[in-house]
Amino acid sequence: MATVAVGALVATTVGSLGASEASAQSSNSGDSLNLPPLSSGPAGSVESAETIARSSLGLIANGSLLNENAPTLAPLSTGVAPLSTASMSGPTGSLVTPALMGSTLAMSLIPVGSLASGTQILGTVLGPDAVTRGVGSLTGPGYAVPKPDPEITKTEVLNKKDETNPNVDGGLQVWTVTSKTMQRKVDVEVYLPTDEKKRQDANVLYYLDGVDTLNPSGFRTLTSGPNRVRDANVIGVAPTGAPGSNWTEWNEDDPHLGRNKWDTFLTEEFPEILDQQLGENKDRKYGVTGVSMGAGSALQVAAAKPGFFATAGGVSGCYSTTTDLGYETLRLSIETRGGNMTNMWGPRGSQQWQDRNLPDHADKLAGTKVFMSAATGAIGAEDAKRYGSDPGVLFSGYVLEAGTRECTNEMDSALNAAGVDHETFLMPTGVHNWSTFTPGFDKAMDYMLPLLAQE
Repeated sequence: MATVAVGALVATTVGSLGASEASAQSSNSGDSLNLPPLSSGPAGSVESAETIARSSLGLIANGSLLNENAPTLAPLSTGVAPLSTASMSGPTGSLVTPALMGSTLAMSLIPVGSLASGTQILGTVLGPDAVTRGVGSLTGPGYAVPKPDPEITKTEVLNKKDETNPNVDGGLQVWTVTSKTMQRKVDVEVYLPTDEKKRQDANVLYYLDGVDTLNPSGFRTLTSGPNRVRDANVIGVAPTGAPGSNWTEWNEDDPHLGRNKWDTFLTEEFPEILDQQLGENKDRKYGVTGVSMGAGSALQVAAAKPGFFATAGGVSGCYSTTTDLGYETLRLSIETRGGNMTNMWGPRGSQQWQDRNLPDHADKLAGTKVFMSAATGAIGAEDAKRYGSDPGVLFSGYVLEAGTRECTNEMDSALNAAGVDHETFLMPTGVHNWSTFTPGFDKAMDYMLPLLAQE
């Protein structure tokens, strides 16, 4: 098995920022490695990254100790090198941070073709806490999922609260609603058009967050979405409080993640609530988008009810449920939050898991205009600027985003084969974090909002 090796781990000056990407070299992996020298630095930076790198080899150099049947995937599909000289440059021509160099070294040791294994070792080698800290879509204060309450017997709005946020120019309300199906309360952020006369006729864009489903949502605090939906006279809707749920319909209640019936909530219950609150509109159109866990979920919920969604968009997501890469991605989301995968769609390999494998059922999206975006995991300038002092962010972000790139390429091919109208935006650099989600999300808005906007 070949490994991706960094051509040179050397610091460059600001004058090198325009240089072309360093070429990746392949070599046969062996029992020993000639590691490049490491610069000294703060305790816990280079040293910890080197430990991560060496420990990772024992798990992924020959596939995985956890999964000996891990698939061999193609190298990053666009042929982009996993590191550019520009990425290695310090902002003022100084040496890059030791943590950045150490993390880059760790990434360079991951064998091409073992992205599923790389996803597995994140929780094993780094530990769940390190993975959670290191990935923007996974980070959050946590959420205590309520147990089903048998006294909740109908879907209704219990409370509406006007809220303000520095990122939102008005029109934000938080609706506390009950779900008859899940027998629980859900806090839903609702972003209303400024013109009240246009609210009844407005179309809807759902936003599905990453694995912790933050409250307040990433849509509210980290994206341009709230103001863009308002300007387009579209109702933005961001439900919260579904950590590790995959925003999907679970077969069984889970001791840690509660009762999850999100397909029903998004396509039946909340549309009824909107009609009750804003006036019935049988012609209302719906769109759904999300990042990370929410990206795969957005396309999943659209495929689960063909024709309901006018548009669906995924930013840095995975859409397969039957490949090892797709399964391990879901496992990382669910099991790090204490969930039992079997409670979702039954045992792996069951008919439900196969039915949910979107690349095999891309035709279910035939009536939906689809957007997808992904990067490569390669460290870009913005990644280095934001996260260069934290190897956990860069290493876990590399593995996860490289995986989403393969998932996105697979889904893109399936949509092409099925003749589904779609757009795919691929970025040459970017780890699995908001430095990548933000430009991908902005492109998603460019594609989706015109399909939902009012004059």
